[in-house]
Amino acid sequence: MHLRSLDITGSINIVPKGIGELTNLRSLIGFPVHVDMDDAGNAWCSLQELAPLSQLRKLAIYGLEKVSSWMAEKAMISTKSHLSYLQLNYNNTNEHTAGPCGEAEQQKQQQSVMEKVLEKLRPPTCLENLVMAGGYVGRQLPNWISASASAADFKSLRYLKLVNLPCCTQLSDGLCCLPSLEVLTINDAPNIKCVGREFQAPSSLVPRDSAVALAPFPKLNTLQLTGLPKCKIWEWNECEEQGAVKATMAMPCLEVLKIDNSKLSFLPPRLANSNRHALIVLLLYELTNLAVVENFPWVVKLDVFDCPELKTISGLSRLQKIRLVRCPNLLVLEGVPALDSMVLSDGRMEALPNYLSDVNPRYLKLKCSKKLHKSLSSAAGITTEEELLLASLLADARPFLRGDLAKVHGP
Repeated sequence: MHLRSLDITGSINIVPKGIGELTNLRSLIGFPVHVDMDDAGNAWCSLQELAPLSQLRKLAIYGLEKVSSWMAEKAMISTKSHLSYLQLNYNNTNEHTAGPCGEAEQQKQQQSVMEKVLEKLRPPTCLENLVMAGGYVGRQLPNWISASASAADFKSLRYLKLVNLPCCTQLSDGLCCLPSLEVLTINDAPNIKCVGREFQAPSSLVPRDSAVALAPFPKLNTLQLTGLPKCKIWEWNECEEQGAVKATMAMPCLEVLKIDNSKLSFLPPRLANSNRHALIVLLLYELTNLAVVENFPWVVKLDVFDCPELKTISGLSRLQKIRLVRCPNLLVLEGVPALDSMVLSDGRMEALPNYLSDVNPRYLKLKCSKKLHKSLSSAAGITTEEELLLASLLADARPFLRGDLAKVHGP
């Protein structure tokens, strides 16, 4: 058979024995894990069929919660010297994660099994893209990516996406050692309470007989931390001196930072480094305790959504575009001389905020309460809910809205 690509995602639950004979396969997506008993009462796992497929470039496996470590080992993932994309999926439902993680003995056993399985699924060092999704209930990530010495072996890994880690309590200290990592996404890890110092600057990064530590996350371009609702602290440790050794700036190439759904009250001061020239996009969503965003001099685009405690935005000298959505307690918006475009949205807004007098965007889009919308429309002498050319029509609002063009929408 000369079949090169096979995608069976969602189409079958069981693969027939013999699929391992398709040795020319380059891409196998949607491979379902199936465990069965043969006539002699011996367990057979479909992962065994993957062993002969040495030419695979892309592989996506589903149902890993069903297997044991010895079954996972038979897939021989680490020997696939051409593999560039690997997706490991679990099909865990609420029953696997019910209750506080680690309390029930059954759950502890399940966590132990999953951690051992993942250790045996160590990918080859040529891997470029790794996705783990669906509900891995282990407390920690595998040693092959958690330990900095092991993570450094994956010199080709550029994309890492970890989704649905219900019992994970700590981010790995080895992620920052991935020398080629460009995009890191961590989504839905509800039991992580702190992004610790080891996340971006473990002491193991300091080589012997060196005056300067290696840069943590040396090529990271995009960092997305979403769905960490218990996370209150992001510690930072990059510029502390250890004897004669001084660390270099972590994430020197970071361009896009997205943080969504956490309880951070502030962003690490070291993150807002004046030498961090690459960071141009900052996206902050549902940070319910965030009070201040300041001193990001190179950011040109800022989104701040659903941050009810936010009081101050300042020191973004190159900021061009800002979207403020449901930030009712914002009092100060200053130090943004380059601001060109502004979206201000809050369906409960009944008065124009005073900080508008401190900015001069060319374009302003305003979404407000029906009461404020009616007031602004009346001031303009029009009654439609179409665009309002505030610069020429809303004389009463001029002290607040000096932009050339503004749109006002009701709720």
